[in-house]
Amino acid sequence: MSNNGFFNKHPWVLHALFALGLSLVIVIITFIVLKHYGRVGKEYLTPYVVGQYVDELDDMDYGDLRLEFVIIDSIYQQSHRGGYILRQDPDSGSLIKNGRKIYLTVTSYVPDNAIVPDLRSLSVRHAISQLENVGLHGGRITFVDDPHHVVLQQKYKGRTVNEGRRLEKGAMIDLVVGRGSGSGMSIAPYLVGMSPSKARSNILSASLNVGAEHYEGITDMSRAIVYKQSPSYTGRAEVAYGTGIELWYCDKSVVAMEELERMKQRQMEDSIRALYEPVDGDNSRHDPYELISLDEF
Repeated sequence: MSNNGFFNKHPWVLHALFALGLSLVIVIITFIVLKHYGRVGKEYLTPYVVGQYVDELDDMDYGDLRLEFVIIDSIYQQSHRGGYILRQDPDSGSLIKNGRKIYLTVTSYVPDNAIVPDLRSLSVRHAISQLENVGLHGGRITFVDDPHHVVLQQKYKGRTVNEGRRLEKGAMIDLVVGRGSGSGMSIAPYLVGMSPSKARSNILSASLNVGAEHYEGITDMSRAIVYKQSPSYTGRAEVAYGTGIELWYCDKSVVAMEELERMKQRQMEDSIRALYEPVDGDNSRHDPYELISLDEF
């Protein structure tokens, strides 16, 4: 029997073979199109755009790479005009394909407002936390003679500022605080490895002030970390209220994690040594079992 006779007798077989062949052609064409438009097998390194302004992105050279930049969040900062890129996702160095979207967090063009809270009668730590919760920052702390170690006044640019007033987010509120009836001493907090904002918050919360800040070769503040502080952390209450803590920053990509751990280890050893040293006028030494508190490092 000839093939034509078979197909004449069973036409559904011919239809099935035709449909199978057509499907195979469609699948092959689909793969070719996807490979062409999706650049399958061809990936590029994500460029680093943090530290640039959005209006400068079109002037940058990306070679054969085509990108779409999408702003997903904005944060007001007094140090930069609007459109300054703070973060990107995916980060630089990761592999992406052509046409990929890069999501950006930038500084806002118009400052947001924050409502000043009532900080009076709060502890310094609580007051700093309240300011940060509404988008404000603690400024300088001034101490006056008062039996209570709490906030007595809150000021903005030298003048008393009352609760409910609207200020630009990021504004600094200075505090007038009572010395209290205690020793008037505080512990210099451990700051190595912290971001500038975290370090400042910890300093103020300890009833101390932020001293001189040194930025060594830093162009992107979002990558800055503390690598040195003065006075150093010792674990002993020997720093007077209001003392300025001097800070040195570096780019976190410059300091390898191993080196940062060595810095922390050296400061820990200094803390242990200080615990064993007698306090001026006191010949006694600390009980070694008190070192158990070092676990919280």
